[in-house]
Order: sequence, then C-alpha cells, then structure tokens
Amino acid sequence: MKKLVILIAGFLLVGLTFGYMVSIDSGYVLFSWGSYTLETSFWFFNILLAAFFISAYLVMRFVLLLIGSDWRVNEWRKQRRSKRGQRQTTRGFLSLAQGQWHTAERQLTQAATLGDNPLINYLGAARAAYEKGDMDKSDQWLKEASQSTKGAELAVAITQIQLLISRGQSEQALAVVLRLRKQNPKHKHLLKMHIKVLRELEDWVGLKDLLPTVRKLAKLIPQDKLKELEEKVVIQLMQRIAKGQGSALKGAGQADLIKEIYQEAPRNVRLSVDVLRCYVELLLQFKQPGKAEQVLRSSLSSVWHDDLICQYGRVKGDDSERQLLFAEQQLQERTNDPMLLLALGRIANRLGDKEKAEEYLEAASQIKALPEVHTELGNLLTQQGKFESACQHFNKALA
Repeated sequence: MKKLVILIAGFLLVGLTFGYMVSIDSGYVLFSWGSYTLETSFWFFNILLAAFFISAYLVMRFVLLLIGSDWRVNEWRKQRRSKRGQRQTTRGFLSLAQGQWHTAERQLTQAATLGDNPLINYLGAARAAYEKGDMDKSDQWLKEASQSTKGAELAVAITQIQLLISRGQSEQALAVVLRLRKQNPKHKHLLKMHIKVLRELEDWVGLKDLLPTVRKLAKLIPQDKLKELEEKVVIQLMQRIAKGQGSALKGAGQADLIKEIYQEAPRNVRLSVDVLRCYVELLLQFKQPGKAEQVLRSSLSSVWHDDLICQYGRVKGDDSERQLLFAEQQLQERTNDPMLLLALGRIANRLGDKEKAEEYLEAASQIKALPEVHTELGNLLTQQGKFESACQHFNKALA
C-alpha cells in the first residue's frame, strides 16, 4: 500500500511538472520535405517520438518472438520443458514402484526426451520393460541410456548385470562383470556384483579365488557376512571333492585335498561349528576316525558346541584312553553338561568300562532327559542283561 501511494505521488509530480513546463512555453517544431510541411508543438512531438520508439520496440519483440530467437523466451521455454520432465520423471518412478510397468515405461521414456537426466529415465524404463517381459525393449532402453549421457557406460552395465541375474542369465552376467572389473578393478560395487553372480552360479572355486580381494576391503561386506560366505565356500568345496566333482582323485587323494582346503581356510573359519562338523563327517566318510578325533580334540578347547562334543563321543580315536582322559578333563569345568556326560558314557562303554559308562549316563539323564541319553542307557543296560530297566529308558527316549 505504501509503495502504491509513493508511485501515485510520483506520477502526479511528473504530470504537474510536465503541465507547468507546457504552460510556460509549448515550443514549436517544423518539418519540411518538398512541398510538404508538418508543424506541431515541441511537447507533442516528444510524445510522438516516444510512442514511435515504444511501438518499434514492441514490433521488434513480436518479430523475435515469432522466429523464436529471443533469449528470454527460449530460457522460459527451457525451464518449462525441464519442469515438465521432472514431473513426468516423478510420475514414472511412482508408477514403477506401484508395479504399473506399461505406464511407467511410457512416462519415463517421455521424461527422457524432456528432462535434464535422460540416463535415470532410460534405466527406469529398461527395468519397467523387463518387468513386463519385453526383453528387446529393455535392451533398447539400456542402449539409449548408454548413448544419452557421457560416462554412463558403467552405470548402464551394472543395471544390465542386475537384469541378467533376474532373468537367470548368470553366465552372461558374469561375462559382463569380468569385462567391467578389468577396466575398474577397485570398484567396490562391481566386486559385490561379482560375488553375487558367482553365488548364483555356485562357482565356489571362483569365490575362493576372489576371497583374498574381498578380505582386503574390510568395509565391503560386514564381518559376519564375510565369515558366513567363507564358511559356505569351504563347506561346498569340501563336499564337492567328497562327491568326486572337479577332481579325478579318489579315496585317500580326495581326503588329502579336503584336508588342504580346510587348512587353507582362516582360523576363525576352521573353528566354526558348521565347517568343523562337515570336515569331521567327511573324515569319517573316508575312514579316518583317528584324524577326526584329533581335529575335534584340538578344536574343542577353542570352540565348544553340543554337536561337536556329541561327535567327539561317537568318534573312535586311535587312543580311546587318551580320548576319555581329555573328555574327563573338560568335565572339571563343565560338570553339569549333559552332552559331555553322554560323550563320556559312550567312550567309557567302548573301552569296556560298563560301570563308569552307566554312571556318566545316569548323571546326564538326571541333568536333562535327552532322548539320546535314554537310548544309550537302554542299550547299555540291555548289554548287561537289565532288560526291565532298559525298557524304561527306551520308553523315556520315545516319550
């Protein structure tokens, strides 16, 4: 309101000044050309002159507008086009998130021709085309994305890898990953994609070769996930060799190769329950119970697990008395461990000490009524001719 008052006051002041000057002297202007003359007052001539320049400017602007060369108009058009592209991009990705594949593809490809970021629009369109099952269109939009933005080849290739994996074309995905990793050996996301593709292909040898690189990049994979991956690789490689896959060796040769794979693994992987259990089972499969007992005995001091102590009780080592002594030493720290007492009962029974075996098994049954304990007690009592008591324990095992 204040500005309006000031503006009106300014116009009035200019008008009064102009009127005062005209009242003093209107002036005189004469134009003569040939037989024609034009006479007017000085002030009216100035008004005509101002009107002429204003009209000329407006005509010029109108002509420039028609031919589209006015930079202000072009800038306005560019901004308007960009905003339309942004709105269309937003709509496209909303449709993509809602699973409206046809709509998303149409909106994103339209946005690619309007906005400043055709790359992300074409990548989104490729995803939409893939989801609706049009692989040719998906490949076409990936090609458009690659050509739309300089330096976008890597981003497009990563999207291509993801789509190939989704299609089940893991071998083609691996070929793309290997090519890209030669060009970008330190790219962390590519390394993660490499791991993913190898897991899809169940290429455990390839993963084993890749693990040293993964370990160097400590933050690439969380430590628990890395350990889980390492355990999976070691277990799968050992099991493959045991089945005769990827190796012409048989019998003792297979066992030696399994031992080599186990010993090459990092210590924390070797001492994991799953890896230890698998290794011991394979040693038993290849008729090496003495070696299996040694592995368990050396590992149980570092890692204690019910499955491992149960295995230890079942394994017949080369020196059963030493095996019993080791288990009894563990009992000093774990007096109420039913699985340890069960293992002691089994070892003592193998040594022929039925009384001690029964003592350990009875102690285990009082701590926790495990079916394995009652079954073992039932078998032991049957051997001793105590059939009634044996039946009671068999019934408890089945309860």
